This record gives sequence, C-alpha cells and structure tokens, in this order.
Amino acid sequence: MNTPASPRPMTRIGRITGGLGLGLIGAVHVVWATGSSWPAKTRPELARAVVGSEEMPGVIPSGIVAVGALAAGAVVSGTLGDRGIVRPGRILAAAGLLARGGAGGVLACRLLGLPEPAETFRRLDARIYRPLCLVLGLALLIGARRR
Repeated sequence: MNTPASPRPMTRIGRITGGLGLGLIGAVHVVWATGSSWPAKTRPELARAVVGSEEMPGVIPSGIVAVGALAAGAVVSGTLGDRGIVRPGRILAAAGLLARGGAGGVLACRLLGLPEPAETFRRLDARIYRPLCLVLGLALLIGARRR
C-alpha cells in the first residue's frame, strides 16, 4: 500500500495559515449571524467597520459567508486531502482573496451594489482587510503547490 507523501514544509505552512485564517473568518461570521456586535459595542458601529454602512447584513448573508469561509478553510487546510477538486479549489480561493485584496473593499461594495462605504470601513480596509486578504491569498497559493 502506498502512503501519500507529506507536503513540503512551506506548503504545509501555507495550508495551515490559510485554513486557520479562513476558519477564523468563518467563525466570526457565525458570531455575527447570531446578532452579536463583537468586537464592537453596537451593531451600527460594527456595520460601519465591516461593511461601511449603518446596517449589518442579515442572518442569511452572514451565514452564507460563514459556511463558505469554513468550507474553504477545510479545503485549503488539507483536511479533505488532495484529490479531485481540492487543488483547483485552493487556487480559486486564493484568486478570490488576492482579487479582493488588490481591488479593495470600495470596489467590492460597488460591484455588489452596496452603498459607498463610510470612512471607518475605508480606513480599516486599507490597514487590515486588504493586507489580510493578500496574505491569506498568498498562503493559499503556497498551500496549493504540489508536494
């Protein structure tokens, strides 16, 4: 019986980093889907920070993001192995994160038909969200390498 070779150390680091990052993003969206304003004091304060408007998305959009991020985290981490659509899934997730990081949240809001985001969101997007997307996207690309 052949045992699959372990991924190279950098590939493993990319998979762990990407899986943890997406898992945490998914977990935070689960918390928000329950109505929590964490880490902000109020829902409007949270909405200004994460979507750039006065209202948070509802349970369904937050739940969709949560499930998507958690599923992507499982795929990119290697939990589901390396067969079938796993590698293309890693590359697709990396492309999405790199595109979001490169384009920025203002363009993403426009493409989604959302209102122009507030200054709080713009500042956090430049300092945190865009760099995080770029780092996670790069980690996913590294994790997508073949052994």
